[in-house]
Amino acid sequence: MDYDSGDRVERSLRSIIQNQPEVGYIFMGSRKHLIRDMFLNKSRPLYRSAGHYPLGPIDVSHWQTFIRNKFSQADKEISAQLVDQLCAYTEGHPSYTQQLCHAIWGRVDEGRTVKHSDVEMGVQQLLQRESYAYTILWESLPLNQRRLLRGLALENSPVATFSSAFASKYSLGSGSSIQRAAEGLEERDVIERDAKRYFIVDRFFKIWLRKRESTLGLA
Repeated sequence: MDYDSGDRVERSLRSIIQNQPEVGYIFMGSRKHLIRDMFLNKSRPLYRSAGHYPLGPIDVSHWQTFIRNKFSQADKEISAQLVDQLCAYTEGHPSYTQQLCHAIWGRVDEGRTVKHSDVEMGVQQLLQRESYAYTILWESLPLNQRRLLRGLALENSPVATFSSAFASKYSLGSGSSIQRAAEGLEERDVIERDAKRYFIVDRFFKIWLRKRESTLGLA
């Protein structure tokens, strides 16, 4: 949510909450840095007025039963191996997992079994659908933000973003330069951070970046 009313809205919320001690409030949103700033910025009216419960990706073991049952109910079959494969693409994120399952679902008729090619074509369908938006986003970013995204997309393990090895490999410059690039991307909701790392929010944008790199080899 964006608004230009200073802290008026948050002051009103604080007043309402203080006068309703019997009511519990849950604040949720996809733009995590906005939620975080509301409650962790000392200058904001709601500072330290809520507990934090980060919701991470759903483990593939939980997706297995859910996805296979949903396909089975429509007389379609998907193997545990292919559920693992599609969850590897989406990293267990609910929205992106749902999008990919929907794309695969549409390719498979009743009575059929999902094949490896159905998963791959489902991914390709989603990339084609978003390709224009991804291109516009990429071209709008400063060079160092592109370099940081490239590094986050290409590294397979959790990235030590401020390490000298990572900075050197992707020509990112100093730690402060990396920090500025990360903050700019975070403000645009392109990346997020948890306790251990920065990561690209849109799992298919990450795949698009990897494919772009393999095709063009450009920073």
